[in-house]
Amino acid sequence: MFFARSFLDKLREEKKSLKDSTLIILAIVLILVVGGGFSLPKIDLGKFNPFAGLGVGGDSTGDKVDVQKPLKFALTDTYAGSALASKTLKVYASDGSTLLETLTTGSDGTVTTAFTYDSGDVVWIYYESSNDKMWWKKEVPKMNPKDAEALSYNYIKLAAFTIGTYTTDTLKHGATTISDGGEYNFTTSGAIQTFTYSLANTGNDNTGLMESYDPIYQMKYTCVVYMTLSGTGYEKIIVYGFDYDYTLGTTHYLATEADCYALTKHKVGNTYKSNGVQDFTFSLDGTGYTAGSDTVTLQIYVYMYSDPQYSMNHGGSFGPEAVQIAEHTVTLKA
Repeated sequence: MFFARSFLDKLREEKKSLKDSTLIILAIVLILVVGGGFSLPKIDLGKFNPFAGLGVGGDSTGDKVDVQKPLKFALTDTYAGSALASKTLKVYASDGSTLLETLTTGSDGTVTTAFTYDSGDVVWIYYESSNDKMWWKKEVPKMNPKDAEALSYNYIKLAAFTIGTYTTDTLKHGATTISDGGEYNFTTSGAIQTFTYSLANTGNDNTGLMESYDPIYQMKYTCVVYMTLSGTGYEKIIVYGFDYDYTLGTTHYLATEADCYALTKHKVGNTYKSNGVQDFTFSLDGTGYTAGSDTVTLQIYVYMYSDPQYSMNHGGSFGPEAVQIAEHTVTLKA
């Protein structure tokens, strides 16, 4: 406390001393201007800061500066915490469609652009390795003055992922499991029924999913659970529990976006931050179904790099870059 008071008292004294000195200087200048015809240079009082020497107010000497430098990208697997070597990156202009450069990361996961980019420029970067796909929109940053002087590049981190494996899915009503290719009968099992569809990542630890946005097709890259109903009498079945509901031709589409992180097996030390499992609940009302004449095929598809809004507007397409990670088919009867 004593040290803090001493410091504050000293700071006040320095401020007062500097203020008094400033007033004396201004008085001398005024006398010269009025009495001696001295020409006063133009001063921007909005930027004048008599306390700049004390670090009180004004701009910090550590403010970042605009630069024009090549970009050095560092591509990492965000869940595994490792560098992604020998991977291809494509750099696009701010419109998201004009390709500027194609690069390959080195053994440490880094690569430097051939072109220079100004601070404030916006670029899109695309990464694809088999079924691992990711977009980033990045504004070229400013740099610390010391870094700007010492480094020949501007550093940007890119966090990617390794897609999980989704070979285990189940569909249940109550304690009863309906296998892939199985049947559900509205007459014997209930005209109105609630189902739970479960999907699990059975792949390695620190594999999973991440969401991004595709500027070329203007669609989200996310994980979507779709369900379709088709066949004789499909329009008689009422479905509850999905966020998107649309009919195209003779197929009824329903969709819900999954939680990408929930379907990721993220392990830190000995603790799972996410175990890679997610449940989806929906209900079917088949009270209007006609026994003996109606036969409907219910299909559940799970797609990554998909967007329900894109599907609605493009004839049911799951997306040009969509990857199917799970599927379950059931025949509905009465």
